[in-house]
Amino acid sequence: MRKILFVLICFVICACGSKQIPEWKDTSSRQLESYKYYFLTDKETSSEPHFVKAKKAIARSNDLNLLGTAYLTKYALHVSIFEDFDDSDFLRINKLQPNAKNFSYYNFIKGNFHEVNSYFLPAHYSKLLKPAQEKDLATAIREITAIDDPLSRLVACGVLVKYLPYDDNILQIAISTSADNGWGRPLFAYLIKLQKYYLDQKETVKAESIKERLELLKK
Repeated sequence: MRKILFVLICFVICACGSKQIPEWKDTSSRQLESYKYYFLTDKETSSEPHFVKAKKAIARSNDLNLLGTAYLTKYALHVSIFEDFDDSDFLRINKLQPNAKNFSYYNFIKGNFHEVNSYFLPAHYSKLLKPAQEKDLATAIREITAIDDPLSRLVACGVLVKYLPYDDNILQIAISTSADNGWGRPLFAYLIKLQKYYLDQKETVKAESIKERLELLKK
């Protein structure tokens, strides 16, 4: 009985002494995840308020590096569907408080491959850097296929499609990744891109097949 009581007391002491996650961290993390979810599931009008809440929560920490990371997260989502983005806020942040990791990732998603320091990129992107610089699509596709995280894989597809010559193989990777995760916005973006690719290649039968698929999926 004494042993059980001792264990219970130790548990209560440890529980009381445990460090709580700051409210701003919890809020910013949850809101950024919600932003990503609503963006990818084609609910853009619902996604932006979550980014604003995440940004305000991070601002309370006075951490410009983390705020810069939040903006890069937003930009990467746009790049994942090969869209342009307004980078003015990030550039202001980087001017006030330069961060090598953030700036390398920024150059990567901007397609400035020769200005990226691979040392500061996540491993799965650093392996993609050389084939991107050399416009070696076959090697790039192998590296992208090896990326475990689906969103990182989708961003990598978006970077190559946006800034380099591409083929239907990379579009199919993005389509499969989107479909597997139920991400409607990139799914339709890449299907439309694939239809256009087949039209440009004069493969009208394949283009018509994609068109019919889109019509059925959007009903």
